[in-house]
Amino acid sequence: MNKITAISDMQKDFIDQVFELTTEVSKKWPNLEKVGSGKTICLLFWEPSTRTKLSFEHAAKMLGFNVLDFSPEHSSLKKGESFEDTIKTLLAMKVDGFVIRHPEDNISQKIESLLPDNVFYINAGDGNHAHPTQGMLDVYTMKEKFNDLKELKVTILGDVNHSRVVPSQIELLKKYSCLDINYLGPKSLISDKFSPSFSSTSENCLADRDILFILRIQKERFRDSDSINESDFINEFQVNNKFLEKTGFDGFIMHPGPMNIDAEITNDIANNDKSLILRQVENGLYLRTALLLSLIHI
Repeated sequence: MNKITAISDMQKDFIDQVFELTTEVSKKWPNLEKVGSGKTICLLFWEPSTRTKLSFEHAAKMLGFNVLDFSPEHSSLKKGESFEDTIKTLLAMKVDGFVIRHPEDNISQKIESLLPDNVFYINAGDGNHAHPTQGMLDVYTMKEKFNDLKELKVTILGDVNHSRVVPSQIELLKKYSCLDINYLGPKSLISDKFSPSFSSTSENCLADRDILFILRIQKERFRDSDSINESDFINEFQVNNKFLEKTGFDGFIMHPGPMNIDAEITNDIANNDKSLILRQVENGLYLRTALLLSLIHI
């Protein structure tokens, strides 16, 4: 496969191979073979990004790719050109692969239909639908600490409803037989399809959990019917020293970024010795490099 649209479309054997290659890349970095020499990759991001975009750009350049950084705000899209014609135009410029982020749910299926078989594509986030490489780097990071994920206990805290990371992550955890996943946060941010969920904390409620995966409130994705009292959220769910003491949590802290410091998490917790947040960022660079290598060799 050379079209990475969602975790559900990926075979576990392929993911295992990418994980193994990720480890190899981490050991060799920055001494990598320029296998992308003579090839062009285009980054198309309709939404802001720091970690995903820059890690793909860094990875591609380290592999020798020519990188086109497409900015919708400064393109003919502003003159009325359609999404389809934009893709066709870039294909006519002999682009070999695309990394695309777009606000529309499931647009990855449309993109896949527009691309010929010999052009690779990686979904860098489409609406609330999926973010496969974030899910992959998160699970890879968990596997570094817990090689066998079958007994892993994961709690996802915060704005679950508006996260495209969560669907990818839980789909991948299930592929590794990790089924002990629960959710913590306001009812308004966690729909019934995410179960079991808890809308308040209690003494030692997280004492047996291995991973606390924290999400920011994504107000940019709120609809008119969505609402949240941020003061109440901070009082009940902000991950700070008081929260850890009350809940008894002593496992590892993860966050896909960007963090809103002093909202869902405090700075000292984000940077303590149980935080894997910067490790996630580093692993994201290695994993996206490994994924590009895998797609080139397919």
